[in-house]
Amino acid sequence: MDAVLLIEKSVKQILEKTRIKNFEDKLMLNESKMKNLKGYLFISTICGTFLMLLTLITSFYFFQNNLQIATLLTIIGFIFPFFGIYLFEDILFEYRKRQKEELLSDLLLEASVFCDESSMEQTIKKISQQDFELISTDFKRAHTQIKNGESIQIALTRIKELNKSNAYSRVIDLFLQGYQSGAKISDILKETAEDLLETKAILKERQAVMIVTKYTLILSSGIIVPAILGLIVGLVSGLNFYSMGEIGLGMSAEIRKSLFEIAIVGTSIYIIEYSLLSSFFLALQEGNKKNFWIYALILTPISTLIFTLAKTL
Repeated sequence: MDAVLLIEKSVKQILEKTRIKNFEDKLMLNESKMKNLKGYLFISTICGTFLMLLTLITSFYFFQNNLQIATLLTIIGFIFPFFGIYLFEDILFEYRKRQKEELLSDLLLEASVFCDESSMEQTIKKISQQDFELISTDFKRAHTQIKNGESIQIALTRIKELNKSNAYSRVIDLFLQGYQSGAKISDILKETAEDLLETKAILKERQAVMIVTKYTLILSSGIIVPAILGLIVGLVSGLNFYSMGEIGLGMSAEIRKSLFEIAIVGTSIYIIEYSLLSSFFLALQEGNKKNFWIYALILTPISTLIFTLAKTL
């Protein structure tokens, strides 16, 4: 626990309070058992310690003659859970946000039925009781805050601040405008719902067009290109550089072999770069740059493994 308190103190000195608060909000919306920064650091420290010991044993077994590599791998083993858990929570937050955005049109159509006949507090209560999964949870939280004495405006604004979604914020602004003006907003809610449905249809058409490009890029970077290059390298490596003698290239067999080994290293680096670039373009295509890490963590080891296996054939 002393180590966790030390890390927590260091993090609070380095990072701004707003960034820490935003992360804790994500943990809350994700319904994570870690609850807050201290819980996140506690879980990460436990996982990091376990992974560090595992990496320590493994690295010293395979790298007995290279203490620097073994030490570096051990440090990476301890740090990795901090990065991995943070990335997981961040991606989960984005996933849940997109789920909420998918339900916004249904929410508006449902709310337009009873919003004009009910007070804003009753509208929030009714939405919290509807089957809108994650959105109902947000409105249930807002209704609880209102019952505890919080103003309706602050409770609704809190939903906007937590979710950080332009589409969701647009919907909340409609409720706030209706509450502040006292005007009927059922027609506006219906029109907004229609706009969201049209936008959703356009996005689905775009995804259908781009899906071929997406899977072509995944297959080429993860399997096809590494397999072809691996087969070529395996074929060339089967040649006996010492028995070939001089073949008029002005180089000895030893030099040709050294150049070939350098070419293998260069090919390996190219495959990794290709996987990373493909991951970047895939994330860019989906409109979520954070997905880069998901694709990179999947494509890079798979392409390297395919290349390694193809070399042995």
